[in-house]
Amino acid sequence: MIQAGDIRKGNVIRLEEVLWLVVDTQVTYVGKRGAYIQVKMKNLQDQHIETRRFSTSESVEKAFLESRKMVYLYRDAEHFVFMNPETGEQTPIHEDDIKAVAPYLAYDEEVDMEFCNGRPVRVQVAPSVALEVSRTEPAVRGNTATGVTKPAELETGLRVKVPGHIQQGEKIRVDTRTGEFLGRA
Repeated sequence: MIQAGDIRKGNVIRLEEVLWLVVDTQVTYVGKRGAYIQVKMKNLQDQHIETRRFSTSESVEKAFLESRKMVYLYRDAEHFVFMNPETGEQTPIHEDDIKAVAPYLAYDEEVDMEFCNGRPVRVQVAPSVALEVSRTEPAVRGNTATGVTKPAELETGLRVKVPGHIQQGEKIRVDTRTGEFLGRA
């Protein structure tokens, strides 16, 4: 149990036997009545978002998360399948549960997966990943010296703006927090 005033973005808490991922927090001070914390959180079962207020001294159950290194294997109709490299155990995760990181998942990419009671809760990728350019226009002669960019589609389907000198088939680094081109890999 933790005090509600100690809840931070990224925490997973348990309310009424349901796991919630904390998306945002805001502390508000109300005169003589003290402070309360407003918590925006996402239900990890059905993905809906809810906002709740807690007194800063109220107790909240923080969920224990176990972190494991996993490797992305493949995608089927609705799931992304990951494997524990130590045991060979495969874990499917529904595509709706990892929408934010899916464009950065290349085959054999290592990720950190957090589990609560044996159930996958969250997938985290590295701050930058190397992806291959699968489709882009050829460079226009004379535009390579200036800051001209062009659209490129990467192996995962992600579209980014790249400098004019980047060719199809090259590997580039992409920032997973912003989705921007960082440089050649």
